[in-house]
Amino acid sequence: MSNFHVLPETLRAMAAAKTDPAALGAVRLLAIGEFLGAGVLRSETADAQLHRQPRHEELLIVLEGEGRFQVADEVRQVRPGDFIFVPRDTPHGTLSIEVAPLCLLSILTPQFNLATDMVWEEGAEPRQYQMV
Repeated sequence: MSNFHVLPETLRAMAAAKTDPAALGAVRLLAIGEFLGAGVLRSETADAQLHRQPRHEELLIVLEGEGRFQVADEVRQVRPGDFIFVPRDTPHGTLSIEVAPLCLLSILTPQFNLATDMVWEEGAEPRQYQMV
């Protein structure tokens, strides 16, 4: 994995990748370090189901698209350039996508395992992102 990434090229490659319609969206990992991980999340639709990471803090930067995003009890309209901080163990998620796709740069600390470190809130149907 390279230490350098050109985000517009990453977004184009993700748009061209075939994804499973049952997946929540696509993920491309950009960095896996000892103390943090980073990747781009791309979703065409929102499922309005909240999740949390019990041991991780997350920074999100909106790269493309627009939608409604929730962190704890706060809901905001987000668009490119917006910065979202998600404290450890805080329910959060995309409620709706008005301009698709919604692409987010996600930076998590400490290092994060997408398959095991995400907890869905009660009543939510667990879905997975597809690696591309």
